[in-house]
Amino acid sequence: MPESIPNAFIAPLTAHFGVETATQVLKALEDEPSVSIRLNPRKSACAFTSKRMVPWTDHGYLLDARPNYALDPCFHGGGYYVQDSSSMILERVLKACAPPRQGTYLDACAAPGGKSTILLDYLNGEGFLVANEVDGKRNAVLRENLLKWGHLNHGITSISTERFKESYARFDVILVDAPCSGEGMFRKDAFARKQWSEDLVRSCTRTQRSILEDLTPVLKEGGLLLYATCTMNQKENEEQILALLDTGNFELANPDLSNLKDFVLPAVHADAIIGHYLLPGISTGEGLFIAALKKKEGAESVMSSSIAQRLQPADPAFERAFPTLTPLALDFWEWKDEYYGIQNAAYAPELFYKRLGLPCYQIKGNDVIPLHGLAMMESEIEHLAVDHENALRYLRKESIYLPHEMPKGWYLISYEGIKLGWLKAIGTRTNNYYPNGLRLRI
Repeated sequence: MPESIPNAFIAPLTAHFGVETATQVLKALEDEPSVSIRLNPRKSACAFTSKRMVPWTDHGYLLDARPNYALDPCFHGGGYYVQDSSSMILERVLKACAPPRQGTYLDACAAPGGKSTILLDYLNGEGFLVANEVDGKRNAVLRENLLKWGHLNHGITSISTERFKESYARFDVILVDAPCSGEGMFRKDAFARKQWSEDLVRSCTRTQRSILEDLTPVLKEGGLLLYATCTMNQKENEEQILALLDTGNFELANPDLSNLKDFVLPAVHADAIIGHYLLPGISTGEGLFIAALKKKEGAESVMSSSIAQRLQPADPAFERAFPTLTPLALDFWEWKDEYYGIQNAAYAPELFYKRLGLPCYQIKGNDVIPLHGLAMMESEIEHLAVDHENALRYLRKESIYLPHEMPKGWYLISYEGIKLGWLKAIGTRTNNYYPNGLRLRI
């Protein structure tokens, strides 16, 4: 039997939004959650029957039912990301605020990575994103999702926000998708209902305040701070924004979302819009709050240091093996005999990274071994199309049936235009180089 909505949640919700809106939200929380995906704009469009687009993005679709993503090769190839439609509002806020793309961005609480993919899509190959997640298991999920998304201008860290404050890293844009009490997820996650309490709200409020105090010093003057939660109360949302404004170091960035008034509710304080809510029953997805602030000119600012000097050019053997990649002018980071390709390294701050860019190659003797990141990135490398059955066999690391005996060498396998990974033809047989950690087990 599903958990009931906590009584202590209902009164503040009603006081906050009024009886009519609260009634809509509470009714919606007893319905089935919506299903939505966001297509990867750098990869071939995948086939979905739904024609209902998410109103605030060019890439989001609302689905009629939840498909079995695990059996869709396009999902494994990074053709789309399964994401709640409310979270996709970040794309519209970025476009409305229009921060410069030639800069250094931080997603401070990044796992599982959905909002990081939006930031990378906004950068569109410019600038550099640091995606940070301190929890080890969640960081592994983040790495997998950004690997599939295929952008080279990012690095992944796993450090506390306090250590950012102690570093020389400085950012033009910081997203804090803060840990919260999860009220917005009540219909999607039974545990969110079960764990909710007023004490949890107070605890989350303290954590959020601490994260913001750690990170606001590392935002450059004139920089953009984006704050989001998947909750619906004032303590975790409006009060956090007002506290930042009270420091005197911030002003409202005022993204104009007025053309979305049927879906998005402004959070108003003293006649000023200080943020926006997307609520179940009013929006197309789950509950979310988002606000945008600009750090005032003249506020504390420290010069940033770059990791670029620690990188190296591509091995000539790799350039000979993959000549179409030469125009990308990649730098490479060596980690445990693997070489990771990075774009825009000049924007990458000096930090300890779990991963920089995407894994591209290994050198073993005279052989160049292509790695999975090379398959996931945008490139002109030719690929060999396979049908659905062979795509799933490949993803399970089984032998696949090629259309005919192929010359010896490396082949990039694809399904419906989405690249899946590497295979090596050796005479009459093939070796499957799909990563063990990503192997499909159903």
